[in-house]
Amino acid sequence: MKTNIPLSVVFLTAAVSSTNYNTVHNLTDTLLNGYNKMVRGSKDMTGKTTVRFTFQIVNIVEFDERNGKLSITGFFFLQWNDYRMTWDPEQYNATTSLMFVTEDVWTPNIILSSAHSDFRGLGVKELPIRFDNTGNSYWYPADVFKTACTPDIYYYPYDTQICDIFFSFWGYGVNEVGFQPFIDEVNRYVYTEHGLWNLTESSVGAIEDARANLIFLYIQLKLTRMPEFYLINMILPVMTIGMLNILVFLLPAESGERVGFSITVLLAIAVFQTIASEKLPAISRPQVSLLCIKLLVDLCLSVLVTTLAIVSLYFYDMSDSRKVPDCLRAICKVILCKKCEKDKEKDKEGYQEEETYKIYQIIDGQQITASISISDNHSSNDEGSKCTDITWVDIGRCSDIVFAVFSILAFIASNVVFAVLAM
Repeated sequence: MKTNIPLSVVFLTAAVSSTNYNTVHNLTDTLLNGYNKMVRGSKDMTGKTTVRFTFQIVNIVEFDERNGKLSITGFFFLQWNDYRMTWDPEQYNATTSLMFVTEDVWTPNIILSSAHSDFRGLGVKELPIRFDNTGNSYWYPADVFKTACTPDIYYYPYDTQICDIFFSFWGYGVNEVGFQPFIDEVNRYVYTEHGLWNLTESSVGAIEDARANLIFLYIQLKLTRMPEFYLINMILPVMTIGMLNILVFLLPAESGERVGFSITVLLAIAVFQTIASEKLPAISRPQVSLLCIKLLVDLCLSVLVTTLAIVSLYFYDMSDSRKVPDCLRAICKVILCKKCEKDKEKDKEGYQEEETYKIYQIIDGQQITASISISDNHSSNDEGSKCTDITWVDIGRCSDIVFAVFSILAFIASNVVFAVLAM
């Protein structure tokens, strides 16, 4: 919502320019004669002096998550009525407004109570305050407000931060001064977008603590981070490096590069984990960042892949004199699709193969047929046997397949879970 509050200043400035210097000088002296700036300008001191306000944000200077500091540039518009600042314009050459320095008149003593480093009054002393002939004030105190804001980095870099900026009114109680906002959100009439944070929502209001007899003004800003930079420069490279763990088991075991390759991937993930930890604040409350958890999981998976690569090489280098356990033999046959094709009728020691031949002879014009059977002994260990044995090299190949499938499933699971939780 945009307001036309700044236009009132232009109108009042034009009204002053129609008068002469002597008239304004005499009117100023008359109004400040006997004026006590420590007393609020209310005829009935038992009643409240109502201060109406709105906040105009200019831009977001920075949001330092590591130090928990939010810096914004903006200004308030504050309006109240001071009966001592009233006059008849007809008696003063149609003068309808005057400008005063803040040190000469009563102003609300507002302090940034949620300051990050130091406490100080609202606005700059050099900024003036204007009154019209009815006693209404027009004050625009501006400053760079540095407030404390503890971030919630759980969804980093897809996070949304809610920062509350509190201003307290010192010197007066809840029964003396009251605050009322013109609108219930921050004015963005001259707001300039930030390159990293989007201001999605805002609200303003006043809180009265009767028990502590204090009055607070609050400004709430909801900031949403634009994650494209971190997606391209951090998340996608980490995912790409994680894919390299799958390729470890495609390297030939004879190359001798498996362990070195896996350790290189492990160190690359550790470097990205260090970079991420430097950018994020060292806080665990309310929650640790999902990205840090994902990097830790990827680091553990990379350590596991390095261990599995060493185990696989151990199988390849196993001596052939050592018997392969039956359980590994059975599993490897299933994985490599190897079958021992033997007839059930064949004996374990060997079997006989019998061939029958027919002999034809003609005697006295008649055909006589005779059968001759020839037997041949075969052993189950002949070269023609279709039973293939399992060696330790086959076990190493089976382990490569199993470990590669495990790496693929772990990579997919870790990234899918991170995407679901972060989005």
